[in-house]
Amino acid sequence: MKRISVLFLMMLSGQLFGQPEGDIKVTPARSIQIEIDSKSIVREQLPSELFGFNINYMSFQNQLWDKKKNQVYPAIVDHLKYFPSAIYRYPGGLVANSFSWEQSVGLAARRPKQNTIFKSPPQEALFGLDEYVQFLDQVDGRFLYVLNLVGNNPLQPLQESAEQEVADKNKELARYLAEKVKGQPRYYQLGNELDRSKYEWDADKYVARSRKTIDAIHSVDKDARYIAFLRDFIWKYKKDKARGKSAPDAYMKTVMKGLPEVTDYSLHHYYNGKRTDGRSRSLAFWLKLLGESIQDYRAIRGQDPNIWITEHARQMSSDKPTKDLTSQFVSNLGGALSTADYMIAIAQIPQIKGAVWHGLNAGPWQLFDYSVRYKDLRPRPIYYGLRALREMDLPIVMTTHTSSTNVSGYPSGYDVRAVAFRDKQADQLGLWVVNHSSRPQKAMVRYQPFASKDVVVERFYIAGQEGKDADDLNLELNENVITDKTSATHSKDGTVEIVIPPASVSSYVIQPQKTKSGMSTTKE
Repeated sequence: MKRISVLFLMMLSGQLFGQPEGDIKVTPARSIQIEIDSKSIVREQLPSELFGFNINYMSFQNQLWDKKKNQVYPAIVDHLKYFPSAIYRYPGGLVANSFSWEQSVGLAARRPKQNTIFKSPPQEALFGLDEYVQFLDQVDGRFLYVLNLVGNNPLQPLQESAEQEVADKNKELARYLAEKVKGQPRYYQLGNELDRSKYEWDADKYVARSRKTIDAIHSVDKDARYIAFLRDFIWKYKKDKARGKSAPDAYMKTVMKGLPEVTDYSLHHYYNGKRTDGRSRSLAFWLKLLGESIQDYRAIRGQDPNIWITEHARQMSSDKPTKDLTSQFVSNLGGALSTADYMIAIAQIPQIKGAVWHGLNAGPWQLFDYSVRYKDLRPRPIYYGLRALREMDLPIVMTTHTSSTNVSGYPSGYDVRAVAFRDKQADQLGLWVVNHSSRPQKAMVRYQPFASKDVVVERFYIAGQEGKDADDLNLELNENVITDKTSATHSKDGTVEIVIPPASVSSYVIQPQKTKSGMSTTKE
């Protein structure tokens, strides 16, 4: 089917489907302006699940698991408690496609080895299913399990088993987890990237194997929820080039027709790489494709989708990250700026219900520094960038339009992106702001309800050094979220000036100053 025009998209979102998308386009300008429409609500509640982490169980147990004490290192648990209700996706991405859950439970010493990563030596699942469920309790995490739809040979990841055999295994898994995971939804993702990678399944095959598993799980857990895999780009078949290409809208249509009860879907986005081979994709590129996927879904189903970004991060800048220093870019300050930019954008897209940063830990994508720079499990800058956003905990997302310079030369075309929030009583204004420039920036924030009011501006941020590139491999950062507080006054039209630190991820909480009687102060 042909892509629907942008005008038609606006008609759909604004008139036929109620809740509007936010204004995620940043307008080029000579100064930075943040315009907030206090009467236009994008989300009544920002989901805590936007802060999520992908757990590759093998990397996790090799890097973050104390094998002597059979526990996650306590410092890691403490760091993750700053993200209550975050999603933890287990047992990972491609590793999940041949993970044997039965061999990950019971006494750890008796668990057989399994090989769930290509070209990786087999090992026992020490951070197995039971340990994962216990970990969720420790960090107040949310459950997301990636089902194995491929096969049950733990030593041959690509060997497929019969559909019914796979379904029966998943049925027993669901029966087991229904007793273990209570008090929250049990989300099951239907495999990982089976339409690409080394699998290259067509949509019909994916639907057939998913259908068997859904029916089997439903017989033992009628409350289970499912997330099907979609794709927002054209895939060129590699194993059998005669198959040609697979278009995303045609793939989507087949999946939706074959799985009519599934209303939750996943996408993966890797953005802002520094590759020199032409394979890097900007954040703007993926946001455009995301919008097209929402259009396609509406055209097929006549309603909005529930989208889960089950992997996102800055794109790796080399095919051989362990051979050079480019592995630092995915989780350094530049990586934190890229991910914050993405988070600010998707906060304004109400169809997105959750997002999972890749990963905790996974190859070069390390939330905690195992092998990147200091190699002592201290949090990487990406961690502090996400924490700086999480410090602002106001629920309501308002339509926000950003106009910005681009002195940084950022590929998506701007220095600053922002989104605004408020509390239910409209007593507090919140902002998430990213600044890609290595210079401090002044921004004019216009919020009419605070016109002529004296306010207190509290700021939580991480920042680089003025004049230094965020990707400078020798850049030293303050290893925590910095907080400060200042006073300001909104003008008669509701405008106030804020200062955005260089190369920074910031949260702001702005609220009127109170007199001793509890009334806010106003300038005439």
